[in-house]
Amino acid sequence: MRILLASDGSPQARGAEVLAEWLCYKLSAKLLVLYVRDVRLVRVPELLDFGALTIPLPAYREELEKALTLKGEVLLERLRKSAEEAGIPVETHMETGLPHEVILRHARSSDLLVLGRSGEAHGGSFAGLGSTVDRVLRASPTPVLLAPTDYVEIEGALLGYNASESAVRALHTLAALARPLGLFVRVVSVHEDPVRAGAWALEAETYLRDQGLRAEALAFAGDPAEHLLALQSPSDLLALGAPVRRLVLGSTAEHVVRHAVGPVLTVR
Repeated sequence: MRILLASDGSPQARGAEVLAEWLCYKLSAKLLVLYVRDVRLVRVPELLDFGALTIPLPAYREELEKALTLKGEVLLERLRKSAEEAGIPVETHMETGLPHEVILRHARSSDLLVLGRSGEAHGGSFAGLGSTVDRVLRASPTPVLLAPTDYVEIEGALLGYNASESAVRALHTLAALARPLGLFVRVVSVHEDPVRAGAWALEAETYLRDQGLRAEALAFAGDPAEHLLALQSPSDLLALGAPVRRLVLGSTAEHVVRHAVGPVLTVR
């Protein structure tokens, strides 16, 4: 198994860094660490109009590139050393480009992508989704695990299940993770028709039990996002399908990833 961690070294990414290493240790997976030098930062001087001012732009750009490279080297060395001390096989990569494009390209050859919910550009007080994370979620070919800023060890799991194609993929992905982690899974199905909601929940519960997992089926009426968020504790991995229509994330997935108190696993 190959787990890709994309980090910009910001405090908001620390939870993702620790969670990715913990998952690799528990799952006997290989850790791939990616740092992207944002080409937009390197090109900022080219895009500014300084009027009559005389500024040595090539020299400024070169110094900025050196600073970004040094930051990446320090970050990658720290994460490489930490993984090796834990006995985890690790590869590090540093590239220049648009962060979401580079991350998506590396995600194609990974089994799981781990990210923080935002990065350095948004500051530590920002509570929403960063623009890079938002773009990755809407296009990732690989399941994405969004980690909160503060690391928590995963102790249980919630699955939002409505029998859609993306929900079925989320079910299978969660089962593959929950089995080696020994997680108890609560299946949450929501529909105004209680019979349909119960049938969905039982369908997923049966699959999980046949995979050797402990599982419980829960059926509700109302708003799916509200039920999932109310049931999640900080140590619960919340998994759900994240359908994308015309490059827009489904409303339930959008609300959950923005307001969850713990880690969220999305599968397109």
